Amino acid sequence: MRYTRKSASRGLSPAATVLIAAAFFVGLYAGGKSAAPAAQPAAGGGTQVQAQNVQYYFPRAGQKAQPRLVEVIDSARKDLDVAIYSFTDQGTAEAIERAKRRGVAVRIITDRQQSAGQYQKVLLDRLAADKIPVKVDSHSGIMHLKVTVADGKVATTGSFNYTKSAENANDEVFVVLRDEKVAQDFEAEFTRMWNDAQDYENYKS
Repeated sequence: MRYTRKSASRGLSPAATVLIAAAFFVGLYAGGKSAAPAAQPAAGGGTQVQAQNVQYYFPRAGQKAQPRLVEVIDSARKDLDVAIYSFTDQGTAEAIERAKRRGVAVRIITDRQQSAGQYQKVLLDRLAADKIPVKVDSHSGIMHLKVTVADGKVATTGSFNYTKSAENANDEVFVVLRDEKVAQDFEAEFTRMWNDAQDYENYKS
């Protein structure tokens, strides 16, 4: 199937909707420009909504995603939840540290195996030293999400890991969802994971 490339910061085409929906971690479907009156059940037990404001970026097409991610992190005033598989980008780490310094409650979940990698471990140790709580998965799978939620108002998702390769080399999509219903659903799933002591544990630096 071919997908028509769109410029960033536009409403979703049907083809782009299919691409983005595949990246969502709870079966959320983002389509159209207007908000639906309420969320509806979706196939497979997910949630179907009409997102109010969606922007998406393809870094290989010259649509820089990392600055948009930093903007979302910098917008947080109360809460910042980050669930990320691979995380080695220094600029993103610095944005998270700024959030911590201005009093934002930050939580990070990452993949157990990835957390042991040379560069990711150095970065996570630094964040942990800044008293930012970090957890890793302890279940049999991998923690493969690429999600950030700011203040329960804005969520990001897609295939985009927080790495230089994702920004400069890989075929990726980065999606910003400025819709409170969607952001709160993402935040609720993050909190469910965070509170699951059986499948997630504190990162040991």
